[in-house]
Amino acid sequence: MGMDGAEPRSNELRDAAVSVSAAELDAASLGFHRAFPLRSAKRVFHITQILMLAAVAAAFVWAIREAPALTLGALHITALALFALAIGFRLIAASSLNPLLSRLAEPEVWPTYTILCPLYREANVAPDLVNALDALDYPKEALDVKLLVEGDDPDTITAALAVAGAPHIEVVIVPPGAPRTKPKALNVGLARARGEYVAVYDAEDRPHPMQLRAALAAFEDGDETLACVQAPLAIDNTEASWIARQFGAEYAIQFREVLPLLARLKLPLPLGGSSNHFRGLM
Repeated sequence: MGMDGAEPRSNELRDAAVSVSAAELDAASLGFHRAFPLRSAKRVFHITQILMLAAVAAAFVWAIREAPALTLGALHITALALFALAIGFRLIAASSLNPLLSRLAEPEVWPTYTILCPLYREANVAPDLVNALDALDYPKEALDVKLLVEGDDPDTITAALAVAGAPHIEVVIVPPGAPRTKPKALNVGLARARGEYVAVYDAEDRPHPMQLRAALAAFEDGDETLACVQAPLAIDNTEASWIARQFGAEYAIQFREVLPLLARLKLPLPLGGSSNHFRGLM
């Protein structure tokens, strides 16, 4: 609230934060599609994909009408084989587990690290997020934190501004508009990033205080082809319910067993969408 007890007006909030221009918003929304149309998800289906899906659907309908028992039996065996392969791969990953303690970087000159945090309708967790970022063991003068907030979310803007008093934290207001996606907000933040390295955190994340130093050490130890480091994600409310414990187990298997094995085999890694660290973006 303001000094007179009234709620702050939208234009007052915008004056206290950094707004994004129409040109910046357009580049964040459509820049990648214009540069790489064949790699963009803006176009959901291509004509060849539609034709292939239609052919598969037609073949399935024909098969189920001509030989229902054989078709259903083949689907059953195929599903069992896929599940068996997935379980077998996880067992192999668990048997080859070799936990390693991450080295912590101690450079003579600390590189600037940009942290991008998109928030939407998450005013209640903004203070906890900033407190967690404040606990990171990394020089504050080398941090560049961007809190990316949607322009039609005054509650989160107010909450972000209330906790963003440090000089290395900037509240960036992303004008509302399609597509309403996390990638668009991250593109806006990336265009304003000052860091040699960039990390992405969600509003509910509570990164380990040593995570930036561990990620920086991984980049130092890797060669020039290492562009991204994925920190393991962990569920912190496993005592809440049986479902929460299943999520905790799934995350533990994925990030501490499956991904390390994929990395050793030099296979593509599915990123977690958060606690990702990148270099070479600037």
